[in-house]
Amino acid sequence: MTCISGIMKPEKLFADLIVLNKLFVFITLQLFVVSIFGKQTPTSIQDCSDFYGLSGKDSGIALKDLQNDCEEQLLKMKPTHHNPSNFTAEEKLYISSLFRQLTAETWTNTENKQHSNRFKRHGKYRARYRREVRSAPHRHWERYVAGVRRLKFDMSGGGGRSRYDTIADIHGLAMIQAHSGPNFLPWHRLYLLIYETALGVPIPYWDSSLDQEMADPTKSILWTSKYFGNGFGVLETGPFAGFQTPGGSLIRNIGSDGMLYDKRLIPRIWSKTRLREISVPTSAPDDGLEEQHNGVHIWVDGTMDSLVLAPHDPIFWLHHCFVDYIWEVFRMLQVSRGINPAFDFVPSNRTGHGVDEEAFGIEGYTNRDGYLNSIARLVQYDPTPKCPYCGFSTDLYCDETTGYCVSREQPQGTYQGNRMLAGKIARENGLAEGKFGPVFERFRWDKRVRHDSVTQPKKKKIIVWVKKMKYKRDIHHIVEP
Repeated sequence: MTCISGIMKPEKLFADLIVLNKLFVFITLQLFVVSIFGKQTPTSIQDCSDFYGLSGKDSGIALKDLQNDCEEQLLKMKPTHHNPSNFTAEEKLYISSLFRQLTAETWTNTENKQHSNRFKRHGKYRARYRREVRSAPHRHWERYVAGVRRLKFDMSGGGGRSRYDTIADIHGLAMIQAHSGPNFLPWHRLYLLIYETALGVPIPYWDSSLDQEMADPTKSILWTSKYFGNGFGVLETGPFAGFQTPGGSLIRNIGSDGMLYDKRLIPRIWSKTRLREISVPTSAPDDGLEEQHNGVHIWVDGTMDSLVLAPHDPIFWLHHCFVDYIWEVFRMLQVSRGINPAFDFVPSNRTGHGVDEEAFGIEGYTNRDGYLNSIARLVQYDPTPKCPYCGFSTDLYCDETTGYCVSREQPQGTYQGNRMLAGKIARENGLAEGKFGPVFERFRWDKRVRHDSVTQPKKKKIIVWVKKMKYKRDIHHIVEP
């Protein structure tokens, strides 16, 4: 402290008092953390959210200090956190930066939870307002495409991998921990948010039930250069043409096996009340959301049918956004029934599926965080297109016979790709032999599929006993294996 003639300057005294006050607040907060959580600091966003809620009546300065303290502690947890050993140090820093941004956005959302139905911009990021890919205006799809291409051609991470590929490769780490169990939905919700944070724009969702209603879904306008590109062979048209994956060229073989979402099965999910009723292995046949989701991966075939490689096809994210949409509608219905979805856990002894286990590959988060209402509030979904307006899209129309919106067909002469090439590349790169891990498990298949999958194991002769179909009157295009 400096003095003039033995007298301290008033402005200096005031500045020193501010510093001492901030130091006192910081020490007090640290002691408060220890008093509530023990010797260790919070280990998940859930803990910090709970602690943050308990401190809701403190001063604004204290809340901000607490927020920063929790965030820093979370980001220091296990810096590599299950990242594959071949990720470069720079790639790890990049992934951590995405977690940091998402954590900060979650805090901002929690701090302004009285405006939970308002989705404002946070920094340079647009509100996470997700719409069906064909809904007007078309520019929301164009923004997504621009974001994907920016990430795909950004090689600044080193190691010969693009920013897009770095994020896509996280999925392969969690094959066991994020599939075939109750952690499927919460883990993928967090994964979508990480990817969307990198994009900087909302992810559209693909409601494949709009295509399922067509006479031939492989003729959907989605499989054109305007949207997804050709549906057969190597991807040669559209905004993702020429994309490469760890398994070679991006390939598809649509309509070979599996099935798209069916409008007659989705309501079965929404009729349930608890997550265990729609999660494998505790769900009844036809009620498992993950099982229904598997059918779409298998229907697209090729890259999308590999548990490890699927995110390398950009439509993976649109498909999973629709899965998340179905779950979010289910959650809202739970609230209307007096159930808090943030605590609707499913006990599980499967590796990695415990609610308090780490969200495998997603740094600083536990599986519990995927259930949080504060995480759910980050996103708003535009309802799936319905008659008579069908999202005001020129690429959808209202079928007055069924009352459903249906995708329009692609123009005649549209290049569909080389169907034989998909099988050739799959064999050459070992996709069919499991070189890149397992494929998705069959649920049901559409009776219109060709049974020529380039990735699924070959089936024996199928005998369909129509009399055994419980829902034969309602489900027109489904056969039971």
